[in-house]
Amino acid sequence: MDRVEQQALPGVDVGRAAVLSPSALARYRLCPRLYRFLHVDGLWRMSRIGAGQSFGTSIHAALREFFRLPVSARSRDGLLELFRRFWVREGYGSKEERAREKARGLEVLRGWYDRSDTTVVPYATEAALQAVYGDVVLKGRLDRIDPGEGSTVVIVDYKTAKRPGSQNAADSDLALTVYASLAERRLGRPVDRLVLDYVAAGTQVVTERPPEVLDERMADVLASARALRDDTEFAPRTGPWCKGCDLLSRCPEGQAEVAASGARLD
Repeated sequence: MDRVEQQALPGVDVGRAAVLSPSALARYRLCPRLYRFLHVDGLWRMSRIGAGQSFGTSIHAALREFFRLPVSARSRDGLLELFRRFWVREGYGSKEERAREKARGLEVLRGWYDRSDTTVVPYATEAALQAVYGDVVLKGRLDRIDPGEGSTVVIVDYKTAKRPGSQNAADSDLALTVYASLAERRLGRPVDRLVLDYVAAGTQVVTERPPEVLDERMADVLASARALRDDTEFAPRTGPWCKGCDLLSRCPEGQAEVAASGARLD
């Protein structure tokens, strides 16, 4: 009897496709060895939870739950209580720092509530989307998807940095490009605009991905994803970022970069 081979289902059976998030791809672009350490060798346990990460997680959780409430149930006091409930205690260097950052988070959210449209009813909050692009699968978690003009949608991405990024940075942001593509593929709706909501800095930066721009940027994203999939060396890419790398002790090239940088400063 002839052997019958399994047939792939287009868009369902992804075979040996690389499954990537924007953050993983950004790490690979920054330093292939860092990507290998975290995503291949599984050294996440050696990557410290920092104060900034814990602060950001707490803010994101509070806003997620806030927008899942009916509009009539939303209030500033309620938002602050959500922040207290989802406060992440880990990652701070001392009790004093933890208390100071918690107080700052409450003040940040008071300011955000006063300047924001809190009556928006999103299509989704923390929406996990995934799509197949030939031999690459991209996935992303979108903080908020709002109704736009007509049949369009607006993607909102919360940022908790103390200073906002530039317009140029937003226009070239890899994650926003992937989010726009995922939303259009999975929801079947065009993305009107992408909003970086700098919750702590008190401002927003708005960008767009017109069809021709989105196609061009996604071609670049997919080229990087395929390079990652085919990479067997994961050679280090050294630079100023090496100094703050939690896995520097495992990377001789990174240690040499830091030493050379210190010598140049001397």
